[in-house]
Amino acid sequence: MKILLFLLELPIRFIIALLGFTFGGWIGWLGIVLAALRFFGVIHWPWWAAALPLEYGVIYCMYMTIDGALYRAGLKKAGSYARSTQFESREAYEAYKISEIGSEAYMAEKMAEIRPQIDSMIAETTAKQKEKQDGH
Repeated sequence: MKILLFLLELPIRFIIALLGFTFGGWIGWLGIVLAALRFFGVIHWPWWAAALPLEYGVIYCMYMTIDGALYRAGLKKAGSYARSTQFESREAYEAYKISEIGSEAYMAEKMAEIRPQIDSMIAETTAKQKEKQDGH
């Protein structure tokens, strides 16, 4: 079942990446503009040349989708760019986060994360103390 979901999400990931590439970057918009200019007869290039930036986007997104799938499947390690953009340690990431959102917001976020664990430990300790009192 897990493999089936993994394979079913690949086309979705590809489409999302392609839409992001096409509408979120200048290369995609260049391709749209060139294709529109060719469609309206402003330029008389061959279609393959006018749509070259869009063709590049398809190839790039296909490569990145396959590369990501291989990484998620555990068949390859993270690339050099991914390694160079991650933090050296958990502490470095937390220090960066504090500098971004401020110490008060950081503490509130951390308290919200650990509050259920604290409540669970208190309830467990209270239950154990009650059992000891009832047992002795």
